[in-house]
Amino acid sequence: MNKKENSWMGICPGLIALAFLAAIFFYPVVSFQAALSGLNIFLQSVFPALLPFFICSEVMIGLGMVDLLSVLLNPVMKPIFRCPGSSSFVWIMSITSGYPTGARLTSELCKQKRITSHEAQRILSFCSTSGPLFMVSAVGIGMLGSAEAGRIILISHYLAALLTGFAFRFYKSRDYLPSRSLEAYKHKPDVRSHQIKSKNSKIRVNNIHEARNALLTARKNDGRHIGQLMGDAVRNSVNTLLVVGGFIIFFSVIIAIIMLWFDHPQFKLLAGGLFEVTTGSKLISKSALSIQAKIAVISFMIGWSGLSIHAQSASLLSGTGVRMDIFMLGKLLHGLLSAALSIPIGRFIYPEVQNVSVPPPVMIIPEWKEVLLSSFRLMLLAFLLLALFALTVRITLWVRKKAAF
Repeated sequence: MNKKENSWMGICPGLIALAFLAAIFFYPVVSFQAALSGLNIFLQSVFPALLPFFICSEVMIGLGMVDLLSVLLNPVMKPIFRCPGSSSFVWIMSITSGYPTGARLTSELCKQKRITSHEAQRILSFCSTSGPLFMVSAVGIGMLGSAEAGRIILISHYLAALLTGFAFRFYKSRDYLPSRSLEAYKHKPDVRSHQIKSKNSKIRVNNIHEARNALLTARKNDGRHIGQLMGDAVRNSVNTLLVVGGFIIFFSVIIAIIMLWFDHPQFKLLAGGLFEVTTGSKLISKSALSIQAKIAVISFMIGWSGLSIHAQSASLLSGTGVRMDIFMLGKLLHGLLSAALSIPIGRFIYPEVQNVSVPPPVMIIPEWKEVLLSSFRLMLLAFLLLALFALTVRITLWVRKKAAF
């Protein structure tokens, strides 16, 4: 029985691929137009939006900046998410650039042995997010006709990501080993408090020096001069984006064929949200649901991210030991939390959105030059957020250190 099940598991993907190949053969015009649409979205929006982030993130890893941030921000990320400080870098890059930056950076850190596969799984739970331009501009303004609706989706999306990350801190918690166990002091109650205080004070004093040393060590271990580093970053980023573009085109054709086969409106909504976020959001915006319900359903879809993003992430994360079923479970939780949070946020923070009259949805695809410029602005914002985050942590530790004396 098991052998038959295994044989069917091996045959089914081939049969599905054969069915879609036949569909492309019988519907060549629809397939061609869908492929062109996917290619246009990739060249006009995705490629110029992600390329600067991919290049700069790889350069920062090669220069040792991630190692520096890992030491500086470890006191925050480790107790909250049970992740190293480098996860802050992945998180900031993800929330400013969108899918699939988080998966790409997590894969890079995992393959370089900077994080374990279990840490990668935890990081992905809150570092696989959509970008602000898509949620506010494309969905909020373009599809729902309201910037406030886009802000509700954005706030609920990022809050839900943090809550999902906190929930995943318990994933493989038995494998988590704190750097210093308090068990060593349980037989010395009289001196335990003083020893812990002295140890923590010493760590805080030397933390900046450790961060500097981590940067220098990482730079030395990398060994590439800046020209080679930039060349490798551009080459690897373009290769990765070509894979992403291939998935976008492929799923554009699949969705077009599915929509052609099944004309039932409810099935179209389900298929659109299941496979691809943009298509699903556009279909929901045209439905007869109330504006509050549309925001909640679209928030779920963006949190879930769609099988297209899952396939891109699976390709980027191959060989890292990350389990895709756990990843997809995390995305499902992210979507449910996003939908739940959007209701009180819309009711109490942006009550005016309830009076919005939704216009016909407009698919906003700006010129690639505008997208590239916006990408560079967001990248600068990401660097500023990282610097502000690190500075806040250092000031907090310094204040605590002064209070301890």
